[in-house]
Amino acid sequence: MVSIYSALNAPGPLEARIRPVMAELQRLMAADGICIFLRRDDGHYRLAFSCGTSESACRILPVAGPGSAVYHAGELRRLTRFDELPPGCVDEIRLAEDERLQALVYLPMSSKEEQTFGVIRIGSRSPARFPERLVNVLELIGSRIAAAIENVTLQERLQASEEKYRSVFNNDPNPIFVISPHTFQILDANETAESVYGYPKHELVRLPFFVLGEEADPEVREGLLGLEKGRHVLFSKKRHFKKGRRDFFVNMSVSRGEYGGRDVLIATTTDITGIMEREAQLVQAGKMTTLGVMAAGMAHEINQPLNVIQLSADYLVKMLDRGRGIDDTELRRVAADIVRSVERASAVITHVRAFSRQAEFARTRLNLNDPIRDVFKILGHQIKVHQIEVELDLAADLPPVLADHNRLEQVFVNLVSNAIDAIDEKCAGPEPCTAGDRRIAIRSRAGGGRVTVEVVDTGNGMSEHVKSKLFEPFFTTKKVGKGTGLGTSISYGIVKEYGGTIDIQSAPGRGTTFRLSFPAAP
Repeated sequence: MVSIYSALNAPGPLEARIRPVMAELQRLMAADGICIFLRRDDGHYRLAFSCGTSESACRILPVAGPGSAVYHAGELRRLTRFDELPPGCVDEIRLAEDERLQALVYLPMSSKEEQTFGVIRIGSRSPARFPERLVNVLELIGSRIAAAIENVTLQERLQASEEKYRSVFNNDPNPIFVISPHTFQILDANETAESVYGYPKHELVRLPFFVLGEEADPEVREGLLGLEKGRHVLFSKKRHFKKGRRDFFVNMSVSRGEYGGRDVLIATTTDITGIMEREAQLVQAGKMTTLGVMAAGMAHEINQPLNVIQLSADYLVKMLDRGRGIDDTELRRVAADIVRSVERASAVITHVRAFSRQAEFARTRLNLNDPIRDVFKILGHQIKVHQIEVELDLAADLPPVLADHNRLEQVFVNLVSNAIDAIDEKCAGPEPCTAGDRRIAIRSRAGGGRVTVEVVDTGNGMSEHVKSKLFEPFFTTKKVGKGTGLGTSISYGIVKEYGGTIDIQSAPGRGTTFRLSFPAAP
């Protein structure tokens, strides 16, 4: 028994354990032949191991199905002698005659849960008796072999499962990281992570996960710290860095669960750099469209100071041509007019250049009132030409938001431009507009950890159908050549990018209110 138990507990494959057990059984039973049949998933028994006289004989019937002695003994789940078999087992009788066996015993290998893993067929060429003590020993051996088979089967399944998981893990097209929820150190990473981030695995598993991104990003750090087991969180448009600090942008999904029996965070990143570059090109196209539409207004803004400079220069030339002197006070006044006009023209050009440049993906702390005020550096002339009254009610103590000034200015330029068009469309109708009918109001407020801006116009308003499609790309209610249908969709994308929301209140003939809300920066 000690030898059998030692063999079954030894490391290695099942066959290396079973062979010594069969040898010990031969000695214990003075057996001439032993066959071991293992139960298949379909309930039949297949020949797995054999020795002695049975080594060649049992191969005649390598599979034992219903009606066979092996099947019958396995279903009984108890030690069965040859003389206890039903008379229908003709194949077994023929085998016993071929082997010249006079005694046969069938030992089921069953677990404590009464699951049968197989049957051991033990034969002897001399009459054998099986006292109760020996029967008990054999049953113990059978259950012990069953336990060993069960363990090996479980190990094989676990190994197969591990190999399958590892194959899926490594062949996933996106980088996957297994992270400690306490230290945030990377515990494991798939092959895609090595390829995308440029680190070999032995370097990745030593890094804190935050090193791959912007370490000062509070959103990611707080999101991971507060993530509960069984939950997940999504972070959009985050800057990550490959080895050598080469940056790119990712969407990142993180869930908390178990890995290898331990509590971990599992993070998956998706490279969206190409998508963001295309979005930036679309945003830039929208800016160029805006600048094209506002070209006349900007030309007017520059032409006015140029006229002042021209008049001042003409005055100085005429006075010099006539040989007349200019007193210091008059000369200082003319020079001051020229300086102011140059500064005014330069400010317009500088702002147009800043607005037209391609905005960065980075976020900075800014006051929302600043991009709102800068809108009128571009649209000031349009407002005057269209005789629109502007009401600014901007709170003085706004907390900052995390965004890009240039992009938010484009959002407000789009909204104010649309408001101008809506007012013009309403006033082009049969009913004349009064002064109060041509009005745009912009208000900013803070509260509840958010900063809110309302852009209100007295235009012709929108139907429910138009509101439902307003943020779809290329949707427009304007005439051909008047609008591209990109302004509101671009604005929607920019606001969402900074964690904001846009709500619309509008009805035909009653004007429109756009309400933008952004999270205040911590």
